Amino acid sequence: MSDSNPPGSATAAEGAVQREWTGHARRLSAAVERYAGLPAFAPLSASLAALAAEDFAEGVRHAGAALAQDRDCALAWRLTGLCREGQGEAVSALDAYQSAYALAPADQDLLSDLGRLAMTLKLPQVAAEFFAKALALEPQSASLASQLSAALRDSHAYGAAAEVLRSALQTDTGNPLLWNALGSVVLQQGDAATALVFLDQAAALAPDWPDPVYTRAIARLELGDFPGAQADCDAVLAEVRPEQRPSVTFVRAQARLAAGDLARGWVDYAARLDPDYADAPHFACPGRPWRAEDDLSGRRLLVVGEQGLGDEIMFANMIPRVLRALGEDGRLTLAVSPRLVALFARSFPAAEVRAYQASTVDGRARIAAPEFQAPADLWAPIGALCERFARDLPSLADPGGAVLKADPARVAHWRAVLGAGDPRPVVGLTWKSRKTYGDRLKQYPPFEAFAGLLRLPGVRFVNLQYGDCGAELEQARAWGAALWDGSGLDLMNDIDGAAALSAATDLVIGVGNASTNLAAALGVPAWFIAPRAASWPRLGTDRHPWFPDTRVFAAAAFNDWSDVFERLETSLRAF
Repeated sequence: MSDSNPPGSATAAEGAVQREWTGHARRLSAAVERYAGLPAFAPLSASLAALAAEDFAEGVRHAGAALAQDRDCALAWRLTGLCREGQGEAVSALDAYQSAYALAPADQDLLSDLGRLAMTLKLPQVAAEFFAKALALEPQSASLASQLSAALRDSHAYGAAAEVLRSALQTDTGNPLLWNALGSVVLQQGDAATALVFLDQAAALAPDWPDPVYTRAIARLELGDFPGAQADCDAVLAEVRPEQRPSVTFVRAQARLAAGDLARGWVDYAARLDPDYADAPHFACPGRPWRAEDDLSGRRLLVVGEQGLGDEIMFANMIPRVLRALGEDGRLTLAVSPRLVALFARSFPAAEVRAYQASTVDGRARIAAPEFQAPADLWAPIGALCERFARDLPSLADPGGAVLKADPARVAHWRAVLGAGDPRPVVGLTWKSRKTYGDRLKQYPPFEAFAGLLRLPGVRFVNLQYGDCGAELEQARAWGAALWDGSGLDLMNDIDGAAALSAATDLVIGVGNASTNLAAALGVPAWFIAPRAASWPRLGTDRHPWFPDTRVFAAAAFNDWSDVFERLETSLRAF
């Protein structure tokens, strides 16, 4: 969702470790020499030279020639895997590594390769198993300890990750790799202030190493130090490899947007689509990509949803502006999440709206546009429109009010149900995301924090929480709280129904998830509960300017929700 950590930020700091296949070329020289005098020696040498030169296609070809000489050559399979990984072909690289592993299960470097690739494929628990085996073979390796901690961290085993690092630091206290890794673990737990101490230590020990400076930029971003975050990103961009630049640029984008620097922030925001960005999706769309400087008058434009339901709803603010730019002779087609088709079709009747097809290929999201009645000659991810249509806050403000429109008949039905004989104001409530585990827990207050709010007299609360929330509803009943849950709607999948129910409320209070964004986009007054003082979707304001009527109740310190709920209760009494 919009208030979450930067996608890929948790692992980008290990970019130098995860991209070390070229460094393997130097370490593999001795292994190749052991084949001297054998038929496989010449192709193995050629494959190794190609790997060192990052000519991965040639590396694969020569490794294949070595395998033609000796099908059981683990080194040839490993070189194939390294080169396939360098080509970005993660699945075929995994196949090659597994063939090598079957022949050489105690090869420490090979175990590291398998762990690194598992991380690329977003399989951190599998990666942790391989890194643990590799570390057992080389217990003094700071690199392996760091990689194992990253895998454990991404598996949400924070205690185990920290223990690996503390054990390594007992014998290697001056190693910046370990301090950087510890800072990353603590940062993922949500304690950015403590993480900053460890990252400063890493940066002091290795002043020319960009990784801790990059991770520190994320910590400063979470702490609201936007100038500091931008300065760290600027310093890192001058040092990192080209394939690491998109991750750094995307963090700088969020720092700029959070500070209200929209014009430069949106330019940086495009880094999320760079093929070198770890979480960049692949779009299969007709026509050429739209550019911010393109004249849209009379054109046929395809806009494609991205980044999840909450962001698609937030960025829907751009659609009325696009329609005006296209003019009477232009044509807009929208490819959105299947759950949003009915709502968007009603809200934007001038556009043809259909569902995109989402899949995963080689660990990356693939978004394919369907066939439309009129093919587009330009296409754009929905977030890219901001570079043209949201360059400053005045341009983001739209006198048209609510962007999305619920089904009027269903809204009338729910107003009748909720208001029948009950004069109390109706307040919708949502308290978590569908993914509430690991580092995401820091985004959301515990349900117990809502107890005082739910006990306030004179208010009728309505459940808008999607997903499994039976335990929380039972807890609310035990408190004697009035949290109505009689809609019978599938709030996860029936977004049109959820929109009608939300539109029938007088106010919605919730964390930064799809439900709260949906209510706000419908024009319902929405109060956002936030885990920190600032985040980029607020664009330097104290509200969410994408929507007509919002307030933000943000925590002043990590995991300190008491003041937030005191202010919420006071404001709700006044409401």
